[in-house]
Amino acid sequence: MKATGLYFKAKRLARGLFPAPIIILFLFLSMLESRGVGISFAAAADRRAAIFSLGVELEKLATALAENTFNYFKGRAAMITEKEQAVLFKAEAFVASCRLFLRLTEERSGYFATQYLRTNLFQAFLYLSRSFYELEAEMREIGVMPYGLADCRRYLDRMDREFASWPAEDNLAYLHQKYIKAADATVYMIERRGPGIYVRHAFKNLESLYRYNYDLKRGKDPWKYLAVVSDEVLMGIPEGEAIELNFEGCLVMELGSGPNRPVYLIEKGKKRPLSSPQVLQRLGGWPKVLEIPAEIIRSYPEGEPVN
Repeated sequence: MKATGLYFKAKRLARGLFPAPIIILFLFLSMLESRGVGISFAAAADRRAAIFSLGVELEKLATALAENTFNYFKGRAAMITEKEQAVLFKAEAFVASCRLFLRLTEERSGYFATQYLRTNLFQAFLYLSRSFYELEAEMREIGVMPYGLADCRRYLDRMDREFASWPAEDNLAYLHQKYIKAADATVYMIERRGPGIYVRHAFKNLESLYRYNYDLKRGKDPWKYLAVVSDEVLMGIPEGEAIELNFEGCLVMELGSGPNRPVYLIEKGKKRPLSSPQVLQRLGGWPKVLEIPAEIIRSYPEGEPVN
């Protein structure tokens, strides 16, 4: 049925309306859409439109903030101080950044138009965020923090959340709380600390990774949340403090599906085997047991059984 539909589409297109290469490309895109691939293109377009809409509102807020700040400084005394001038220039620079971001975000044409514009939009967002932080720093230095500044930050936050739902290899927002394995096998967690601000945290060991993943209520398989980026991108992210966690106070058992796997209580740096099912029930039962790799369990010395 789909093949027949494509045939009639091609027949209509072949009546001299479009050159042959465009007909072939149209058929190819139609086939992709019939298999569900085109959905990702539509989702990206929707995401870009949402970001553009938020950018429009942000530009209005930034313009009002710059104007209100100028009027506030002008009305306070007979002259504007050097520090106040610094704030005003940063405010105007932020407005200009908002307008440029809108130009880079807006799509005015389709696939075949010569003026079609492509850019790393998340990188543009990073420049926009940097401009905001420079303005915020200047305002904080002179003790002026208007409500308009907080409103701008809220819109930057919303834009960042839109980016977080847009999978792309050059989009750091999509990496928030995902794990990245470096070339030297070190595993990092990417954390968002504010609009356009991301840091990488190295896990001290495998135990830290599994405990962190359980703390996020993600279950027993952290590798489901592993993302792949180049080492160049990873090392370009500022490094934060390392993550060092353990299973102290937890009930654990070896990962796998085999029967009669022992359950241990990790206590005071030792693994204490539970002596009976009744002991397990007293400590919370199977819902409390965390499955972890055997090598983590082996790293703990044997302790006295829990009776």
